[in-house]
Amino acid sequence: STPKPSSAASDVYKRQGLRDALIFVLTAPWLALGPANVYKISMINRGSPMAKYIVVPPAEECQAACNIARMWGCLFWGLQAVVAGGIVAGGVGDRTAAAAKLYVGAALAVAYKEDVVREVVAAGAAVEIFVALLLLSRAAAAPRPKTA
Repeated sequence: STPKPSSAASDVYKRQGLRDALIFVLTAPWLALGPANVYKISMINRGSPMAKYIVVPPAEECQAACNIARMWGCLFWGLQAVVAGGIVAGGVGDRTAAAAKLYVGAALAVAYKEDVVREVVAAGAAVEIFVALLLLSRAAAAPRPKTA
């Protein structure tokens, strides 16, 4: 018969499962949000009824009127989708993904502080930073490969 894991070991397994589930749940929405917003910015290029809850009116007007702002918006949304795909599929290292998430979280927090975006984006900044910390935690817990 197989020995039962100790309670401490069982707790570690549960925490790692929860951490991975949180990373997935908080990352996967970017797989839809990214492409949808790239499409909106590049093809539709007009405000949405939800925009007033996300950005201040001058920011939305600026993006609608400026090709360079739309290009940067498409880059942001597209790269968020690419990073999310890498995290979900395991194609990007946790430390690299954490660096991307920390950067995005900080940039969104600064945009909120500068009154470019609304509270919902500030909450998004906090989520990005939290996911970065989860990724760093997972990276720290992963066994390191042996060097010869």
